[in-house]
Amino acid sequence: MIDQWISQNANDLQVILFFTLFFIFSLAEVFEPKRPGPMRRRERWVTNLLMTALNIAVMSLLPVTFFDVAIWAQGQGFGLFNYFSLPLVGTLIATLLARGFISFFTHYLMHKVPLLWRLHRVHHLDTEMDVSTTVRFHPFEFLAALIPGVPLVVVFGLSPWVLLLYEIFDAGITLFSHANIRMPQSINRVLCYIIVTPDLHRVHHSSYQPETDSNFSAVFPIWDIIFGTFRTNSRELQETMELGLEEVRDKRTHQLGWLLGSPFRKELNHATKVETP
Repeated sequence: MIDQWISQNANDLQVILFFTLFFIFSLAEVFEPKRPGPMRRRERWVTNLLMTALNIAVMSLLPVTFFDVAIWAQGQGFGLFNYFSLPLVGTLIATLLARGFISFFTHYLMHKVPLLWRLHRVHHLDTEMDVSTTVRFHPFEFLAALIPGVPLVVVFGLSPWVLLLYEIFDAGITLFSHANIRMPQSINRVLCYIIVTPDLHRVHHSSYQPETDSNFSAVFPIWDIIFGTFRTNSRELQETMELGLEEVRDKRTHQLGWLLGSPFRKELNHATKVETP
């Protein structure tokens, strides 16, 4: 019964939470911005919000979701966690860690596999980072993420109800980590080892490639810490560091049509750097 309810309502719950927190963090960006500028770039927000709406529509049309796969695997008794029949607390911890690993590993592949990077670079082409960047992804990336994700959900045998908790928490933390908000460094220095903070994720959005290839975790940074991709500091100040990609720094990064077609261009041409208004 609960599995059926999860399958039918998980997407709606995520969308409702997403837009509620989007509004809250948008207000926070107005009153406590970390960096100047992003809120004034109307073209960025129009493009990013259109991509957000497009991606929400695409996600609702996906042929299968992680929830569906987890429910099926549980019914068949497939996966490590289903085989060992873990206690409630063990199921909670194991599923959260395993789902975090799936997210980390998929994100890592998006950066390291050239074909996947063509899709994922749409997210990184944004020359600023705020809440509007959160779901600025090429629609095909969600389909591509199913390729490594679905088998891993089956292998681990993730609990559907814990998976729902993770996805709801993920929606909140992902918005938080992209938000252009100022946090006291005394808090960030501790919190960034527990969850992904804006300052930690901003390093990942740096245009400096060694920094771009760090901090792949979406919610809990534990897998970056374990695999040595955890990076708390950038070579530049957070307030002035260059974000985006070095390849393209002009208005194309905020044009919806160009962004949707960019994965089909093997190489991106350099252009004049965009000026901060």
